[in-house]
Amino acid sequence: MFEVRILIPTQVFMIKEISRSLVRAQVGPQLKIKSIKMELNEIKKDLYKSKAMAKLSHYVSGNLYYTVELADGVYQFPIATVETSVVYLNPENEGVYDDEPTIDTLQLSSDLGTTTFESEMKGSDLNRWIAKAVEKGEFIKIS
Repeated sequence: MFEVRILIPTQVFMIKEISRSLVRAQVGPQLKIKSIKMELNEIKKDLYKSKAMAKLSHYVSGNLYYTVELADGVYQFPIATVETSVVYLNPENEGVYDDEPTIDTLQLSSDLGTTTFESEMKGSDLNRWIAKAVEKGEFIKIS
């Protein structure tokens, strides 16, 4: 776990011992740091025990955002629906020249498979994406 110290007048904070836990900063009239000390196993246990439902919040920039209510608050996490990749116009010269012409392409995320995403679904059904969000620091406490 980690420790967060806040000095409001100078808006300075220090983070020690970062693990797979998360920090969310909100800047407003004052600096506010929320320390979230939930590990992935705790999240999964909570989802299975409480049978919490995840609700589709919104879609923006290729991400579905779901919210889920756990024992200590409401969390939000993204699910990427598109991936970008680079295609070389002359594949035989790939990596040979620095200025090789390329095209950036968008495609559906291979991680989605044939999953159906409903407006409301069991949070435990989204464990795969929750784990990815925790790992990337995108599983954020919103209330």
